[in-house]
Amino acid sequence: LGRFSHECATTIEGKDGRTVVYSGDDSNNECIYKFIASKPGSLEHGDLYVADTVNGRWLLLDIQKNPTLHGRFKDQTELLIRTREAAHFIGGTEQDRPEDIEIHPQTGAVYVALTNNKSKGNSHGHILKIEEDHGDHQSLTFKSSNFLTGGSDSGFSCPDNMAFDRKGNLWLTCDISDRALNRDPYTAFGNNGLYYIPMSGPQAGQAFQMASAPKYAELTGPSFSPDGRSLFLSVQHPGEGTKD
Repeated sequence: LGRFSHECATTIEGKDGRTVVYSGDDSNNECIYKFIASKPGSLEHGDLYVADTVNGRWLLLDIQKNPTLHGRFKDQTELLIRTREAAHFIGGTEQDRPEDIEIHPQTGAVYVALTNNKSKGNSHGHILKIEEDHGDHQSLTFKSSNFLTGGSDSGFSCPDNMAFDRKGNLWLTCDISDRALNRDPYTAFGNNGLYYIPMSGPQAGQAFQMASAPKYAELTGPSFSPDGRSLFLSVQHPGEGTKD
């Protein structure tokens, strides 16, 4: 699956039963990846790809199968250890800290939380939408678009973890760092929160804050109970910035 800062490993079964794994590299100017298993029921072998979101292509990270990589690395093991270098070399698109990746239960669209990238003046982040061609998660071509941009207009900042409920609506937690909470340019957002985003109807795409985290904390890992009536959240590092 490659050596990088895997923020998640989001899996879905492809049309022929092989598992597809989406991962984001949680660092400034790093990439989004997809692993396609070689056979159903196993992740032991497969192909790793990096996203070129400018041209809508998944680029193969395999020293034998991709001529662009010939002579660049000693073997496939070295390439996978130096995944970031290989990804940038073949044209993987630099992203704004890819964190969680979730797949819409009805449409199959892939949503990527890009938290922020202050090195490029992006303080509030955005959510990227990837639509695989023909709705096939094993496809090597796709369309990408900006689903929602963080900031005062949308009412949230620094999107992090996500979950879809059974009706296909999006639930989002945010991660403004404890050093930046309630300081410019984040003063308007208060503590980190949990947001509900309808995906259909007259309020589609609008973010509604449903809960606030304690001081200096972030809410993570939103997960619904099987009946969809309860939402569970982790509370990470509450009070981290306080003396006590």
